[in-house]
Amino acid sequence: MSKVAYFIQPTLKTDDGQYIPCIAKEGVSGYFVTDWAWGNDIDQAEACAREKNERLGISEEEAQRLVLQSMR
Repeated sequence: MSKVAYFIQPTLKTDDGQYIPCIAKEGVSGYFVTDWAWGNDIDQAEACAREKNERLGISEEEAQRLVLQSMR
């Protein structure tokens, strides 16, 4: 099963300025945009992404690796 990681793309926001979480999937170029909104504070939105990743057993280093590999 492929690993996934949640992350915040700082420029991706709703019309009212809330951050939209994204998902990077192992072995897949690009990322998926969710239909969720995680607030107007980037620190809080990134904390939500870290918490989601932790629940999936994904460390911060692993999440960064997945996001970087999705840019290829």
